[in-house]
Amino acid sequence: MDNNTTFKYWLAVARHTSYKIGKQPRPAFVGGKQVPDNLNQLSIGQLIDLSQLSDSEESLYQIVTTVLGLSHKEVEQARAVDVVMLIGWVTSEVERINKLFESTDTAKPTRLEKEAGIDTLRFGLFGMLDWYAVRMGISDHDQVLKTPWLRIYKCMEMDNKRSVYERNLQKLQAEEMKRKSR
Repeated sequence: MDNNTTFKYWLAVARHTSYKIGKQPRPAFVGGKQVPDNLNQLSIGQLIDLSQLSDSEESLYQIVTTVLGLSHKEVEQARAVDVVMLIGWVTSEVERINKLFESTDTAKPTRLEKEAGIDTLRFGLFGMLDWYAVRMGISDHDQVLKTPWLRIYKCMEMDNKRSVYERNLQKLQAEEMKRKSR
């Protein structure tokens, strides 16, 4: 691909090949706009949108629009090499961020919790948004969608660590009570 090939032209050619966009380094600029060093500025709503994109051509445009705010036409006119690098980089970053969220669930359910049906309390993305709304006293879930994803992640991480601590403390206190009662 020539360095000056536009994304619009590249996309027209790529339709007829088996080209796959893999992991890419972050480009410095796309279409004259500076690419952020990371995706920490994204809201949880934007992150969810990026996580749920399909493999369609429109999704490729949506990635650039979400991260840089470029219009469809600006994306088409941008250098393909930059757009492709951005798409590959964003895709990798979104996967990394999603793994961060998965890693916050460190509290393993006890046997009693499993018997009581704790597994039925997994509500997916809506559950996460609702948890944050309740935690922060927000009644409008749309407002939560505008919250930076990093803030929600940090709150989840803190709450899960606190939960593990409280569970360990209760266990130690129960053991202490048993020892004293003997």
